[in-house]
Amino acid sequence: MKTHTTAASTTKSAQPPTVPDAAADMAKKFEDVFHAYIVFGTKGTAKSAFTSAKQHLFVTLANHEAPTLNRDAAALWACNSLRATAVEKWFAATGLEKRKDLFTALQVSASTISRAKPNTKLDAAVTERMLRQSELFVRAAEVFGDDGSTWMTKPHDLLGGKAPVEYASNEFGGAKVRQILNAIEYGGVV
Repeated sequence: MKTHTTAASTTKSAQPPTVPDAAADMAKKFEDVFHAYIVFGTKGTAKSAFTSAKQHLFVTLANHEAPTLNRDAAALWACNSLRATAVEKWFAATGLEKRKDLFTALQVSASTISRAKPNTKLDAAVTERMLRQSELFVRAAEVFGDDGSTWMTKPHDLLGGKAPVEYASNEFGGAKVRQILNAIEYGGVV
């Protein structure tokens, strides 16, 4: 179900957003978090990181309606730290309901974040985990629409009973979650 515009009307109807719209909305939220809270390194990485800041983390590829992670930009961003306040904003962008899911997704405790000063720089590994999880949340929104965040938190038989957000705590697990999402959308074997 797509929203169409005509010459007489350029407003969207009151219908729920389409799946690509849900993915685009989520990608925009994540992009805003990263652009607002990244702390660029110095000595060598600053120049490349500032260049990547002008690039979008999520791009729409030809013949594909939903946004896709720009891996070149993400690779540069993953080498830099985020401010501690970014985690709270990222958590809000995910649509996760339970605080325990924050630790599960990023392996950062809520108490650590609450004690940190707003401009405290987090380890770059946290940035990398946030980027990986962001990509998966956008992909889940592409497949399930607004229910993508819910799917990410429900235990899945193909993941040994773990939730996708928990299973994707490393790149290998993230690849398996991507594979499942692709199989759900396009059909196929996992």
